[in-house]
Amino acid sequence: MLLTAGCSFVWGDELKGFDDNPPTHWPFTFTHLLAGKMAMPYINLGSCGAGNDKIFREVTDYLHNPRHETPVTHIVVMWSAFQRAEVVEYMPKEREIKIQRHDDVTQFSPLRTSGIYNRNKRRVMNDWFDNAYDSRTDVMHTLTKMKTLELLCDSMGIKLVQGFFHKRCWSNIMSILRDNGPDEDDTLVAGSMPLYTSWLKNSIIDLKPTSRVGAGKGKDLYTIAIENDDLRPHGHPGEKTQVIFSDFLYKKFIDM
Repeated sequence: MLLTAGCSFVWGDELKGFDDNPPTHWPFTFTHLLAGKMAMPYINLGSCGAGNDKIFREVTDYLHNPRHETPVTHIVVMWSAFQRAEVVEYMPKEREIKIQRHDDVTQFSPLRTSGIYNRNKRRVMNDWFDNAYDSRTDVMHTLTKMKTLELLCDSMGIKLVQGFFHKRCWSNIMSILRDNGPDEDDTLVAGSMPLYTSWLKNSIIDLKPTSRVGAGKGKDLYTIAIENDDLRPHGHPGEKTQVIFSDFLYKKFIDM
């Protein structure tokens, strides 16, 4: 069975039928197309607004659950923006929120703190993003998740393809490696953090080529959409991009 995970780019936001109730866009997703090419069933764990903690947790939960009768043989994970985070909190059922919630967990980001229901948590997280946030930490955490998923899939005999959904993820990493500007105290520069920089470089180099889609070893979904004039009004790839990406993934799996 094929298992895919990620944010709205994997879920299929803005594809034909995405806003039907219930959604009817599934046949246009790369997940559906890829599963058809490989003649196997699939589960799409993609969720709009999902951060990488959620993505990692739900893939792990699915593989750990002994109640699933069909074994997973192939996995595709498109990791989301590093800046996305989550918080467990109570939220009344009648509160309307666009980003899907699961297990009482609210997904948020610097631009989506309004989705946090608890006023104090919302205020603190706004202050955090404004005064203390450093993407280097989340880059480190996501790359660690990617390495862990490689080990997990290798141990279970699962073929894995993973990478980033958007070119800005790779741009974030490259900007960190190239940054020589002043740090917060004006005496240190980012390039003077040799241990972190060395860890970051080695982590990227040590990933398998099939774990670096959109990270120097294949194009991300957003880039494919831009190149094919297939970007929807809210920035999601269209049907043409899904077909191209499914072909790309199929070749990746066949070549393994």
